[in-house]
Order: sequence, then C-alpha cells, then structure tokens
Amino acid sequence: MTARRAAALATFSRLISRPCLRRCRPLLAGTFPLGLDVRTSDLDVICQTNNPARLADNLRNCFAWYPGFRLYLRNIAGLPTVVAKFNYHGFPVEVFAQARPPERQRAVRHLCVEKRLLRLGGDEVYDCVLTLKNLGLKTEPAFARCLKLGGDPYLALLELANLTNREVQELLSGAG
Repeated sequence: MTARRAAALATFSRLISRPCLRRCRPLLAGTFPLGLDVRTSDLDVICQTNNPARLADNLRNCFAWYPGFRLYLRNIAGLPTVVAKFNYHGFPVEVFAQARPPERQRAVRHLCVEKRLLRLGGDEVYDCVLTLKNLGLKTEPAFARCLKLGGDPYLALLELANLTNREVQELLSGAG
C-alpha cells in the first residue's frame, strides 16, 4: 500500500467519524479501495439519506468552511441526491447521498465489478486501467476501454455484474 493510499484511508476514517456522516452508512468507493488512485483522485463517500434537505444542512454545518466547499441537491437516476464537494485534510472529497443503501448505489456497484475484474484480470487489467487513468480518463471509461466495451461505460460495467466468473474470464481473454 502506498503512503498516499494509507493517508487517504486514514482521512476517510477521520471524515466518517464526524456526526454529520456517521448515521448515513458511509462507504468509500472509487479508486482508493482499488489501489488505482492517481494524483487527482478524490475520496468518493457514498451515503444513504431519507431526508436530503436535512443532510444538506448537516453537511453545510459540518464542512462549509473547508476549502472548495460546494453543495448540490439534484435528481440523479430518479432519486433526490445530495452531492457535497470540498477538500479535507489534503484530499478532495465528494459526498454522494441518495435514499437507497450505499451498496445498491451505482458507485459501490461499479466498485464491486471493478474489484472482480482486477481479481480475475490480474496485472494486465490493472496496468491497462492505471495507464489510462494517468492519461486523464475516469475509472469506468478506463475499464471499458481496456475491456473493449461499447456504449456507455458506466452502464456497460453494471451489466458485467450479472456475468459468471467464467463469462468474465472469457470477456477478459477477448479483450487482450
């Protein structure tokens, strides 16, 4: 584990110990859990809220004075969503909250598929994705390019969740 990744995980632990996040079932998604972080990677904190307006107020009260603080209330994938962005102890952070359990939200579902692809694809997939990320691609488009997936990379990765390991390995062997 790199020193930067260890610092990111420690920062995430400190962040989610804050009362405004503790009750939201926060999970870390994105590149740090995968070991695919690059210099510009942020901490993607995925949360659950049944009251977006109240969470927005809580996040504003907790983090508004941190550099770069921005807060949005939007409708994403048919659900009211809170998105807060700010810098926290040297790391850019994005808090993303919807009224569904974090493990059912797209970012965590992507994380699970990507972990599986790295486990089954090994160094070849890891190196390909990391190279593309270092060139500026986001994680999901990098995986989609390495695996030669067509269409929307975010949706294409979600479709892989339903494949068996054997089907994934066949896909991986065809991508090389």
